Formats: sequence, structure tokens, C-alpha cells
Amino acid sequence: MLTGMKDRLLSLYRSTLPKPMRSQIYRYIDNLASPARYKSLMAKGLLSLEDKNLRQMKMRLRALRGRYAGQRCFVMGNGPSLNKMDLALFKDELVWGTNKCYLLFDRIDWRPSFYVAVDVRVVPDIAETIMSMTQEYPRTGFFFPLHFRVERTLTSRDNIYWYKEAWRGMDARPERLFTRDASAWVSQVASVTVAALQLAVYLGFNPIYLIGCDTSYNVSQTVRRDCSNPDGLLSTANDDMNHFDPHYFGTGSKWHEPHVERMIFHYQQAKTVCDTLGVRVLNATVGGQLEVFPRVDYRTLF
Repeated sequence: MLTGMKDRLLSLYRSTLPKPMRSQIYRYIDNLASPARYKSLMAKGLLSLEDKNLRQMKMRLRALRGRYAGQRCFVMGNGPSLNKMDLALFKDELVWGTNKCYLLFDRIDWRPSFYVAVDVRVVPDIAETIMSMTQEYPRTGFFFPLHFRVERTLTSRDNIYWYKEAWRGMDARPERLFTRDASAWVSQVASVTVAALQLAVYLGFNPIYLIGCDTSYNVSQTVRRDCSNPDGLLSTANDDMNHFDPHYFGTGSKWHEPHVERMIFHYQQAKTVCDTLGVRVLNATVGGQLEVFPRVDYRTLF
């Protein structure tokens, strides 16, 4: 059955796509390791027929490389320390927003220039809101791992950039945990801000300031655990103390068990690579427990 499906897929590609475009797809198909991988690649291949954004994924990312060379930006986490900051100061800055940063929008009159979300429990839960943002804020660049498109969790728009997410073991070398070429891969991360940091470096930003990266978590007793997934959590009350809004992971929200030690480790690997590249990353977060990067008072930056 699998062979027959492969033959039909190849026939479809030969009749629809030019040979140069087919060559890379053939290479993947000829090296299939399992039916599950076959299914995933087939889904991506079929989607590519209808989705120009997906077909041009690498080319679109390459066009962004170094575009902001020498400019500064802010990578914004969602920690409660944001409530201690004068966020109006960032109106004319280039800011990377993540996950549910939109819960801030009723108290600020600016929007992030870039947006990243990677969590496989969080993104499906807020997919409708994400897609609304992509339409409402056409000047914002949205970056997502490719699998959210393959699984049809999200769809393509002109301001969405897909990238290949690569999983590396925690014992991997720093250069394997922080990409130097986002058009090839971006490392899977323990904190979404590290994904944003990889992309910011790729786009050429230097220096890069972290804000709202408290890196401090407590799991409330009101949270239920997913028996099928030890790391899977479900909130039953609006009592999120780990983010700027108690509704952030409020009633009905799905999220993952926070592993602060993994976050700290990934930040350390990020610093090693950024130091090698000559990219200055500074922590402008108010308080928190992230001490990997040099501290700076955000108020002195304006």
C-alpha cells in the first residue's frame, strides 16, 4: 500500500511541478525511515502545491538575513516584571513579542514588529487569535515552526515566515543548540524567547535586549496535570502568577510544565554562540532570576 501511495505521489509531482522543484522532494521520499515520516513529508509536499509561501520558505528567510544589521531590538518575554516597566518607552522600538503578548495590547499603543510562538500545546489553543493578529497587523513579521503549517494548525499569509525546527539533545554543542542559519534550521527551545533570539541574531540585530524574561515559575495548586503527558498542564482558575496577566494561562489554558533549569541551560548556550558571533545580548528585565547575560537598567536606554 505504501509503495502504491509513493508511486501516485511521484506521478502527481511529475505532472505538476518542474524538475528542479521535484529534486529535493525526491531526495526526502527516497530516504524515508518510517510510515509516519512518509505521511508528514507527503502532507508537506501536497501543501506545497497550493502554498507558495511554503514552497519559498527558505528563500523568504534568506531574504531577511542581516536586514537589520547593527540595529538594536528588544526580545520580550511575558513575565510579571513587565508590570513594573514603563512600556510606553518602547513605542518606537523594534520589539519581538511571543505567545500571548496580545493580552498587553489594551494598555499599550504600539505593536511588536515581530512575533514568535513555538509551543505545541499553546499554539493550537490560541491559533484563531494568532491568525486574527496576522490579518490585523500586516506590518508585523510572524515566525512559526513548519509543523504548524503541515498539521494545518495555522495557515499562510504574506507576513508569516515558516522555518524548520530541529531538535537537539541537551548534551549537544552550543552551535547545535543555537542556529547560525535560520533558513536551514532553528533549534527547538525550552523558552520561546530563545527562538526569538535565534531569529533576531539571524536578522542582524546587535545589540539585543531581553525584557520580561523573569525565568521564574511556580505551578499553582489549582492546575490539573494531563495523565497522558507528565509535562502537560491545564489551568482551572485565572491565577497565573508567572506572567504579566493572571488570565495568561487562565481557566482552560493548556501549557507545559516549566523547566527553569532547561531554560537557563539554553540561555547559556545562546550566550556562548552570540559571544562568538560578536552579538551583544543584555538582560534589561526588571528583577527575575536570569543572570546569564549582563544586566542593564532599561531606563538608561532611552
